[in-house]
Amino acid sequence: MVAVGLDHSTRTLYVGGLPPDMNSGDLGTLFRRFGDLLAARVVMRPSSNTCRGFGYVTFVSEAAARLAKQALDGFVIGDSRLRVAEAT
Repeated sequence: MVAVGLDHSTRTLYVGGLPPDMNSGDLGTLFRRFGDLLAARVVMRPSSNTCRGFGYVTFVSEAAARLAKQALDGFVIGDSRLRVAEAT
């Protein structure tokens, strides 16, 4: 459950460069090693049910979000290089 009124902006990361076969579960698994997650969501194409190439991850703590950003920005999955930044 997410508390109402909390600012998630510094704990939510935009993740770009995701491969087409990525799903929300995979994204959560990749980021969970850096800390507890509130949410992990891959944006999907409705027509083909494939990843549109980006998603969002929200951590419980800002420190975990910073650590994940530092570790995974530029990380390569298959032929895709991840871009990780604070969500705006």
